[in-house]
Amino acid sequence: MFNGFSPEAFRFLFEIGFNNNTEWFERNRERYKQFVLEPMKHLAAELMPAALAVDPNFNRSLNATVSRIRRDTRFTKDKSPYRNHVWIGYRYPKTRISEGCALWFEITPEGYDYGAGFYSADSSLMERYRKKLLSDPAGFLELAHALESEGFIYAADAYKKQHFPDAPKELRSYINVRSFAWEKSFGGVRELIEPSNIEARLKHEFELLKPMYTYINSISKTEEGEENEE
Repeated sequence: MFNGFSPEAFRFLFEIGFNNNTEWFERNRERYKQFVLEPMKHLAAELMPAALAVDPNFNRSLNATVSRIRRDTRFTKDKSPYRNHVWIGYRYPKTRISEGCALWFEITPEGYDYGAGFYSADSSLMERYRKKLLSDPAGFLELAHALESEGFIYAADAYKKQHFPDAPKELRSYINVRSFAWEKSFGGVRELIEPSNIEARLKHEFELLKPMYTYINSISKTEEGEENEE
């Protein structure tokens, strides 16, 4: 049963940022398991029904849903072997967090965030997204304004220049982006320390995100209606 995190979870994430090496991690592996990994798995399990109510096709494996502490450094200049943040990511089977639309909750040494959207999106997907927005601006804006009224922000990787000047003015800030997500981000972790009601809050927030997630996820389909398997 999840009842919040121990302060030790955030102490571990803070310390690994300054001790990012295998020797330190192996000495502190049990701390990681007890205070970070196991609570995240408990929370992921308890949130699973709420996530499946948003999309019943999400992967139900907890091992696939909770992120790994070890980084894949093969294709990055940063060779730090470990992350100092951990997330729960509900997504489709056989996809990474960077592929397709996801529903997530993440903790860092200093805070936490959650939301729905894309870690990254390919150009063909973004082209379909813009086409969908332009086909029904009022429908999209109704969903967008509903989330904004609840405190969600449109966290986007925006182009520096306006690439779509002919789009309706009210859509330009939503269209002129490379990738995007709807999220809430918080500094401080007091709300997560046991006893905590973060589980109940996340269930409510996932419900608020469902209409926009459904809208966003519809653009992850090919024109033939099949899932992208990139």
